[in-house]
Amino acid sequence: MANVEGITGFFEYLGAEARYFDLGRRIQKLSKEAFTKADQLATPYPHAYLGHAWLGVVFWTQANKASPMVWSLKLPLDEMGFLAPGERDQFLQQLLLSIGSNIQAAQSGQQLSAVLDNNPYAFSLPQDRQAAFHAKVSAILIRPPSQFFQAAHDYLASPNDEAWQNLGIQGLADVTARWQDYQTLLKQGLKQAPAPAFIGFAQLLEHEAINASLCQTLIDRLHCELQTDQPNSNVIAAAIRGMSHSQATGLRRQALIKSMALMAEPDVEVVAAIASRCSADLADTELGLQFLELLAKLGHDNFIQVVADLMALPELKPSLMQALRHPQRSATLMAAIGALFERVQAGGNG
Repeated sequence: MANVEGITGFFEYLGAEARYFDLGRRIQKLSKEAFTKADQLATPYPHAYLGHAWLGVVFWTQANKASPMVWSLKLPLDEMGFLAPGERDQFLQQLLLSIGSNIQAAQSGQQLSAVLDNNPYAFSLPQDRQAAFHAKVSAILIRPPSQFFQAAHDYLASPNDEAWQNLGIQGLADVTARWQDYQTLLKQGLKQAPAPAFIGFAQLLEHEAINASLCQTLIDRLHCELQTDQPNSNVIAAAIRGMSHSQATGLRRQALIKSMALMAEPDVEVVAAIASRCSADLADTELGLQFLELLAKLGHDNFIQVVADLMALPELKPSLMQALRHPQRSATLMAAIGALFERVQAGGNG
């Protein structure tokens, strides 16, 4: 069996060109340099989520350049956020065993299409994320959008309840992945779209680093919803998700602070959207404390689970610890923190 070092080494052995994506909190491109460092265990995996690296790989050889292969992998991380070397090596061993000695067949893709069947490290993306992944890949590789693109494009010009039912999610993803080319149309549509359509487009925008102008459109819709008699929590969560990767960091943080202040009672979906999509913003002391106060109102189990996940992010842990010790903590937050440390101590003694 060939001596292959790491996942990047496998594709080099195969003679394949590969592109890497993180599929965890959002679908985003991983530079080859960043993934190689994580793959070689030189640095922690940069986007840990729920104790795993959720990795997408798009690759091709000269023989199958016209039809790239796409893999979705879920690889365990150790307590420091590094790829667990034993698990990674076991995955590689399974790949090499599947290919066997027929490297030519593998290079042409004949054996690679089924190599992940029943593989414990492979996973299937939900439909909306699958669509977003394929749309992003086709945009990056400068390939045409799907057959569903035109209908989604036309819908934004005149959104309504009836036509929405006939759109394919791949078409929505194709438009949002190309948001820079269709920004004016998206802004117009997002202002007028009924709630289900707004949610569909906004959730897909979470994978894109949208600019301030498009971000403001989502913020306007968010604040408009918060001021209604019965705010739709799904619209609020979708707006937060849609702006979560925006380049307009200051705008987003101001919107989150204002939104959390307007929430009389926290909603699980909204809090989950902030925690999972806007985690980097929680490094801001004011925003982080405000979020923890909101989270504490959802009960100790939810508080412990979310804080434990956020603590796994190296760039967030110091500021989160500072917020947990803030002198202006409420009694509700202090009780939740107490439950968190009791759980940690119990785990350490177990």
